[in-house]
Amino acid sequence: GMRSGNKEWETELDHSRKAIRLINQMKPLPLFCCVCGDLTDMEYTFNAEEDSGFTKEQCERIQDQQRIDFQSTWSQLHDDIALICVCGNHDIGNRPTKTSIDKYKEYFGDDYLAFWSTSRSYNIVVNTTLFSDPSAAEDMYKAQLDWLEERLQYATSKQAASIFVFGHHPWFLYDENEDEQTMTGISPFKHWTVPDSKFHIPKKNRRKVMQLFQEYGVTAAFSGHFHQNLVSESSFGMKMIITGPLSEVLESNGKPKDFDEPSTRGIRLVHVTDHGRSIQHKFVSLPE
Repeated sequence: GMRSGNKEWETELDHSRKAIRLINQMKPLPLFCCVCGDLTDMEYTFNAEEDSGFTKEQCERIQDQQRIDFQSTWSQLHDDIALICVCGNHDIGNRPTKTSIDKYKEYFGDDYLAFWSTSRSYNIVVNTTLFSDPSAAEDMYKAQLDWLEERLQYATSKQAASIFVFGHHPWFLYDENEDEQTMTGISPFKHWTVPDSKFHIPKKNRRKVMQLFQEYGVTAAFSGHFHQNLVSESSFGMKMIITGPLSEVLESNGKPKDFDEPSTRGIRLVHVTDHGRSIQHKFVSLPE
C-alpha cells in the first residue's frame, strides 16, 4: 500500500507474485526465502503522525486485511522452500509495544528466531525495530539482546562456519560508526525527502550489537528498510547487505558512485560455498 497511501495494495501483491514465480522456477530450489520486514504497510501510528484521514479502526482493519493477503499470496511459494518472515517497523510501529508485537506474532509467529540451514550455516532472525527504539518495550528489548548473545555463543560452540543475521533495519548503511552528523544523503519520495540517517539503527543501540558481531565472527547481516540496494562492510569484515523492496524503490544521493547494483524491485540470491565458509550473492531484478 505504500504507493497509494494504502488505498490499494494489489500493486505490491503483484510484485510479490512475480518474485514468487521467479523463486519457484529456480533449480535447485533455495533452502529458504526470507522476506526482510514490512510485510504490511498500514500501521496506525504512521497514519496518526501524517494525518492521513484514516481512523484507528480503519487502520487496524486494513492492516489485518494486508496480513491476510500477504499470507494468501506467499502461500504460493513452493512447499519445499521455508518462508522466513521478518518483523518490520510498518508491521509493529516505529516505537513498538508488547501489544503491537503480540499482534504481529498472531499472524506470523515469533518476531525473533534462529535455525540451521545446513550443518555449517547458522541463521539468526532479529526484531530490529526494538533495537531502533526500545523505549516502549524495554524488557522485550533486553530479553532479545540477551537471547541474541546466547545464540551467538551457541553457534560458535557448535563450530558454525558461517553466521548470518537477518533483520529489517540495516545496522549501518556505509560505516559502522556513522551517525546523524556524518550522514548527508537523502532519498526523494513523493513530496518528501528522507534522510539516510532515518534508515539505520541508532549508534547508541548499534554499538553493543556490533561488538557482539565482531566477537562471534558474524559473516553477514541482511536487511531491507532502505528501499534500495546497498552493500557495505564493517571494519572486521562483516558484510552489511541491504536489498531493495517489492514496493516503492528509493534512490539516495549518499550512495557510493561506484555501487553498480540496479535500483529496481527484485530479490537477492545467496549461495553459501566452501562448506559454509564464504558466500556469493547477486541481486536479480523482477521481470517487467
